[in-house]
Amino acid sequence: MLLLCSTSAFAQAGLDDFGYPQLTKEEAVSVLNRFRSSRIPGDYCLKFKITHKPRQGESSKPIEGVLWASWINGGPLIRVEMKDAIGTSYLAFIGIKNSALNQSWIARDKQPVASLKGNEMAQSIAEDLIICPFDLIMPYTHWADTRYVATERSRGRAVHYFESTNPDSQALPTKVVFGIDRSYQALTEAKYHDTENKVSENFTINDFAKVDEQWMINTCDLRDEKTRNVDSLKITEAAFRLELDPQIFNPENLSTPAPLPPATLFKSL
Repeated sequence: MLLLCSTSAFAQAGLDDFGYPQLTKEEAVSVLNRFRSSRIPGDYCLKFKITHKPRQGESSKPIEGVLWASWINGGPLIRVEMKDAIGTSYLAFIGIKNSALNQSWIARDKQPVASLKGNEMAQSIAEDLIICPFDLIMPYTHWADTRYVATERSRGRAVHYFESTNPDSQALPTKVVFGIDRSYQALTEAKYHDTENKVSENFTINDFAKVDEQWMINTCDLRDEKTRNVDSLKITEAAFRLELDPQIFNPENLSTPAPLPPATLFKSL
């Protein structure tokens, strides 16, 4: 998850219908590289909850999870742990993405740790949920085949759109179009495309919150465009400027719950 904010300005290379300057090829490369390399100071840990909201019927009981994040070789490294609504089923996964490596591992219910490949990334993290490891790791931000599409208005803001093609031709989504806020260099949304080039799922950042002078994602939604069901993820607590044990991100340790930072370090959102 990319949680930073920065400002920038670019030369005018053409305008869209709303008068937004379009990026040149060189500017687009600069925007993407800066987005990929931006990070917040130190390691951090987030507590969150996911609520499934079907198009019809009542919302599910929230499922809680924890995310640990660090940085390695110029890219983010994350670990996520979750239990089901009654706390019996355990799942954990690790994801790493940078210019040289984009790889993930998973452990379910104390089963042997396995590498996540192809469509395994798109398997939901819990029964009745839409959200899967793919949605939290966001590997598409670092896929090699990524090109600038346009700068357009979205929810009243100027957003740079990039299209990333899945390096695994047999896996879904086949491509992702994601937006980067022009002013804050933060992810705003992502649209997943199926084999027919139709949008299958829509990931949207709803709002941000400020914790210890750091702006970060507060809530986001993932909508299944076929069923219109929605998973809503909310960050509930955050601890920043940590020095996490590197062993937390060792795939061999996925079957064992990782230690949490002291409760006094967490701030509520």
